[in-house]
Amino acid sequence: MLKLRVMTLNLGGGVKNFTGSPEKSTGKAQVLAELINEINPDFLGVQEVAQYIDADGGLHSMVERLRLDSNFDHYYYGETLSMKKHMQIKKDLMINGLFNDWWDWSKGNAVFSHLPFARLGNPSKDGVPRNVPIFTPLSYEGSRDTDPRYVILTRLKQEPYPFFMNLHLTTLVGERGDHVWSEVADAARLTRSQQISRVLGLVEEHVLLANQPLILMGDFNAEVEEYSLKDMLERDHQFVHLAPVENIPTHVSAGAVDHIFFFPAKRLKSFETHIINSELAHSVSDHLPVVADIVIE
Repeated sequence: MLKLRVMTLNLGGGVKNFTGSPEKSTGKAQVLAELINEINPDFLGVQEVAQYIDADGGLHSMVERLRLDSNFDHYYYGETLSMKKHMQIKKDLMINGLFNDWWDWSKGNAVFSHLPFARLGNPSKDGVPRNVPIFTPLSYEGSRDTDPRYVILTRLKQEPYPFFMNLHLTTLVGERGDHVWSEVADAARLTRSQQISRVLGLVEEHVLLANQPLILMGDFNAEVEEYSLKDMLERDHQFVHLAPVENIPTHVSAGAVDHIFFFPAKRLKSFETHIINSELAHSVSDHLPVVADIVIE
């Protein structure tokens, strides 16, 4: 049996991390570390974490700050978007980065763990997580519609050697709000279904068919009733949604879009999941953390 506390949080909302002044970035890092240290997860997956390299070659990274301030021995940053690869004059942040003399700026997903990472194929040996694309646009146009999307795949070096996947799925401009475009909403749901299909295809042979334990977490940009989650994950592949005790939105306008899933059900002995709805959590991001205490075999 293995007991784990796992946590997912999108950091993109509120004061942007390492996209503005160093003072604002430092302040957010301190508050974020306070939140994480209070929750004390064994495994943490974050989305929309950012970093930049200044004119003198110095790296300013929220990942580094989290690693140091929360005492994680094992961590990995998976880049999804950067100035070097995706420079776009429609993106104000990138233009400002040029005139701030940044050599590069990037954002992506990251994972942190108090337990070591294992090789995907040989869990008895130390390994490194992998950053796998699930949506690569023909060109980046400076909006969320063309944001590349990736999933981080890793495994823990402790029996029963669970796999972890940390992701951030697509949302489209015009999908939400007071004046929703039905065509855009349909296109967004279809896009997320395609991305979930790629996630499942990535792990089907080596994880799902082998009945290996898998924790899938992140910002799905979808509520649990959406087809990509309710049907593709839960009905067709028997993933268990680790439903929180609190029936509240994890994002102020998008709804409950941050989730943790587990596979297979027979290896899940127990779980208790909470949405952290504290003043501290609200000060970090416009997403709320989802935290699950699980026992697996």
